[in-house]
Amino acid sequence: MLLLLVTLQVPVVFDADMESDCDDVAALGVLHALADRGEAEILATISSSTNPHTPRCMDAVNTFYRRPDLPVGAPKKGVGRKSKYAEGVAALPHDLQEPRDAAELYLEILGRRPDKSVTIVTVGYMTNLAELLRRPGGKELVEKKVKLWICMGGNFIGKPAKDDLKLGNVNFTTEKEGALHAIRNWPGPILFAGREVCSVPSGLKIGARFKELPASHPVRLSYELYFGGVPKDRHVADLVAVLVAVRGAGERWDVESKGYMDLKDDLTFEWRYDRDPGQAYLLKKAPDRAIEKELEALLLSR
Repeated sequence: MLLLLVTLQVPVVFDADMESDCDDVAALGVLHALADRGEAEILATISSSTNPHTPRCMDAVNTFYRRPDLPVGAPKKGVGRKSKYAEGVAALPHDLQEPRDAAELYLEILGRRPDKSVTIVTVGYMTNLAELLRRPGGKELVEKKVKLWICMGGNFIGKPAKDDLKLGNVNFTTEKEGALHAIRNWPGPILFAGREVCSVPSGLKIGARFKELPASHPVRLSYELYFGGVPKDRHVADLVAVLVAVRGAGERWDVESKGYMDLKDDLTFEWRYDRDPGQAYLLKKAPDRAIEKELEALLLSR
């Protein structure tokens, strides 16, 4: 008997600022590599920054990975900051003229997907999700169509409220209104990938080996521009969020699946247990360099 193994693709919307840190580009590269393996279906790549180079940077990455027609969105208003690499990567081949309105693109994509099927990964500001929830019917559509929101953000060790601000979690603090509205009003499950499992102090880093990639590779170029020359190792915060979205926590991390983030007006928070709305966060296991190798294997495959 011939047994056929069917791999179910995870439908993913990738939402990133793609301006502040080079790991945004590597994270999108990981998602494309997973899509190449039949593990993910990329529905859209959406900028949470108003930096005009960011959506074009995304389209250049999509074009390099032979998905030039993926829809690209961006917010009409919000926060945009200078980037060391976005304009340089946007100079690579692509044909994007103008990005779609981010919230409208979300509404369109979610509207045509099956119930509880879409995974949203945010590795930047929460501007777009907040605006989506404010649009007529947006919150109801999220509740009906979104399976899981993976949010790269938060610090869950020590005293989280103090440590999160001390460590400068830009995904929360850069665009405060968006973070507050999205997290407080999200009607479905959220899994937070906190700093300690993929950034400081996890110790997990990759990037130096990107010099082995072709000179025209957007991931290599973004790390070269970010570091002002040769690619160097950088934390894997955004990459981990994508990896978990598609492959799950598996044996890499434990998950605290009880309780919720009680986010304060000053962007500090407590993890409380007096109700259980379906939120969770990753817990770091013993140091595991296999995560680095897994991510490198995905990115060095092209």
